[in-house]
Amino acid sequence: MRRAVVAGAGVAVAALLPLAPAHADSTVVVHGLAFPSGRAAQLSFVGCQNPYDRADEALEPYIGIGPGQAPAGQRSLGYDLAGGNAIGSLHYVDSMAATTVAGLSVTAPEGASGVAYAGYQEPADRGTGLVWFGRADLAAAPGGWQRVEAAGLTYTWTKFDMLAQKEAGEKEAGEQQDAAAIPAFLAAHGGDGPGFFTIGFGCDGRPFNMDAWQVGSPGAVTTYDLEGLTTSTSISGPDGAIDVGDSVTLRGSVTDSSCAPVPGARLVLETQGPNGGWSFVDGASVDTSSGDGPTLAVAPESTTTYRWHFVDRPLAEGSVSAPFTVQVREPRPSEGPAPTSTAPERRHR
Repeated sequence: MRRAVVAGAGVAVAALLPLAPAHADSTVVVHGLAFPSGRAAQLSFVGCQNPYDRADEALEPYIGIGPGQAPAGQRSLGYDLAGGNAIGSLHYVDSMAATTVAGLSVTAPEGASGVAYAGYQEPADRGTGLVWFGRADLAAAPGGWQRVEAAGLTYTWTKFDMLAQKEAGEKEAGEQQDAAAIPAFLAAHGGDGPGFFTIGFGCDGRPFNMDAWQVGSPGAVTTYDLEGLTTSTSISGPDGAIDVGDSVTLRGSVTDSSCAPVPGARLVLETQGPNGGWSFVDGASVDTSSGDGPTLAVAPESTTTYRWHFVDRPLAEGSVSAPFTVQVREPRPSEGPAPTSTAPERRHR
């Protein structure tokens, strides 16, 4: 699978805030790392043994087509971490009891290990930073895409102070060495409450890809389809008409949804035929490595309409510019040689 690096991966574990409830199954397309605002779905970066105990490392996310048939759309988001950290989905919810779907699809050629955390604030701790964190190990087998669900796991629970980002000194004791599924834990701690799920891989330092994040309950599940950057392509050229044989320069640019230039973009020039169809101009392709942007000189013999085409690639979705017409003046008819006089020559004395 071809992969491309995405620049600027910002990740955070945010404070608990309530969310508006979902009312029907829906799909949200995430382009690049442009996750929707709010707490419904964000990228999380946590330690594998303690959510706040993360090792420093540079994060290099990859967007690529597949591998194979992606669970949602065409692309997926991948990482190859150093080990000891996990990266994946983060979902804040109003009700831990009502959230019975929380998971993602993962694929790892060598297999991968990860971690899930479930956060729950019991009623007695409302208005404080005290939150119970449940921890569970995750494992993805080598091979194709597989589904990982976190809502039904059994967790080991520890109370944390999210404001201080450290353990609060309390652990849940029990016959299963602190282990309990979410419904049982809620029942033992005052009933339902808001919380979160974070599901990530990378603990063993093996590469993996993820897609189709999901959160909600049957009939009200939101799927997050991780796709490539959206792009916008532009074209510019001469303001006025030109004469036959003159050469003019066409300029282009490719930017993403934030108006930032797409790195390494290659543009292909197309012309419009008499039937309105478009065809590539042989040999007319340029890239964005120049600081001035891609340029190409053309010398049309007649009025011609052009456009730049940014071809779909793993990192970003393709786009075309608006049409741009180069007007070519018709040559003037020849006036011919000056007429020759047939009058007799007059001599001056």
